[in-house]
Amino acid sequence: MSESKIRRKSKTYPFTMFTATASCVTIPMFDMAGGIVEMGTISTNATQINLWVSDSTNGPFYQLYDKDGAVVKVTLSASTADGRAYAMPDETFGAHFIKFVSATTNSTGTVGMVMFKG
Repeated sequence: MSESKIRRKSKTYPFTMFTATASCVTIPMFDMAGGIVEMGTISTNATQINLWVSDSTNGPFYQLYDKDGAVVKVTLSASTADGRAYAMPDETFGAHFIKFVSATTNSTGTVGMVMFKG
């Protein structure tokens, strides 16, 4: 008997972080089930990416909170000499569209990449 293969979609999206949600790129994730955020070398003391979600491309976008009322975020290692990869928080996978928003101006203009797998 031949081995079954599960075929999954994967998508990669670049993003640049800003503190203004309207300036951030809208990323579709309605058919994704997991993901990793890649950040290159960070030469600032940026520590957090906030996640904003919507059911529509044009919004409105809302900051995402977990079931206990805490902000859903990706915590960054500040001033890294090497790039890092971070797991996407599970709470994001119910969203149709997402934005990566800088928590402080320290990371404004920082470029990242998100890899999703369906």
